[in-house]
Amino acid sequence: MRKLKAFSLLLVMTVMLFAGSISETHLAANAQTTKQTRHKKKPAKKAKKSKKAKKTSKAKHKKTTKKKKAVKKHAKKTTKAKKKHPKKTRKVTKAKKKVATKKKAPKKVVNKKTNAKKVIVSTTSPVATSNKKTTDSNYYQSVDGFNYPSDDHATPNASDTLNIPAGYLFSFNANTKKMVQGTASDESIDQSRQINTFHPSTADINAKVNINNISNDQQRQLSQYAANLVNDLRHKLANNYPYTQDLTVTERALKAATDVAIGYNNDNWDFTKKGGHDVSVLDDVFAANSFSAYGENIAGSLLTNSYINGPVTMANVKESIYGAICAMMFDDASSDWGHAANFLGIGFDSSAKQEFGVSIDKMGQIHFEIYQ
Repeated sequence: MRKLKAFSLLLVMTVMLFAGSISETHLAANAQTTKQTRHKKKPAKKAKKSKKAKKTSKAKHKKTTKKKKAVKKHAKKTTKAKKKHPKKTRKVTKAKKKVATKKKAPKKVVNKKTNAKKVIVSTTSPVATSNKKTTDSNYYQSVDGFNYPSDDHATPNASDTLNIPAGYLFSFNANTKKMVQGTASDESIDQSRQINTFHPSTADINAKVNINNISNDQQRQLSQYAANLVNDLRHKLANNYPYTQDLTVTERALKAATDVAIGYNNDNWDFTKKGGHDVSVLDDVFAANSFSAYGENIAGSLLTNSYINGPVTMANVKESIYGAICAMMFDDASSDWGHAANFLGIGFDSSAKQEFGVSIDKMGQIHFEIYQ
């Protein structure tokens, strides 16, 4: 059967409260084969990686060889395995209210298809919030590690969405009915940070989450939250034309995502140190479930660090997922936009169901798994 494998990785390094331009750090993010140059931005953090199902078109921002690139490599695979050269990652720090930067984990993407293999990795740095205390029961302390803002006050009916910045490099071609990639701009990336904000709900700030033992119901809720964000963006870009199948959270995908996290735990696979995805684990889970294609996006987070006062909440986890997806969709030049292409379904069979699941390992690395 035709197999498509893609990996993307995100890695973060420590940054101390300074607003800086993009620089190489340890938050790796891998994406498709596209080439893109890095964009400099305002102090921000980054951390992403994605594993993708197919090669993406080339973009101009970073150099990529074709099958292997970036600091890590974006792996894409068909019958043969080809690789690209490692690529640099970007690092950005940002001064956000009550924010102090710190180390973050990387992310990587793997894409497997019939005969191509590609792996890409890039890194960025996360931002940690201060330990400010408040007596306000609806106060929310941000744990953003990707430099995307959040409300500091929870509301009962809070909801999140991804807003498309002007000049976004991905667009829908009405004639070919396909998503196409253009050239990214610094203005577009900067604007994405101004129009995308995480909104915590009062229910979520009061719901505790044990990162080392997330319940099935919580995993399903977090996976559906991530799927809704990505599907909504796909619909907006394509004016609701079904150019590819939506991400669908299934029990099989949730179990597979959980097995991936367990495998990373057993191997103590910290991608910031290992430099990429735990491919043997991904391949084992892929084979055990008889999938025909799969892609992984992985990002580091601050969920296991001491930046959070008290227990981790559902709002903390959702904010980390929100920031990671925003960074991969709108600020992925350092990974040649492979994460974005992976989430947009580029390279996957557009007519086949896309099963989706999210999991978090003991190192706080967030795994976004797409299967067909």
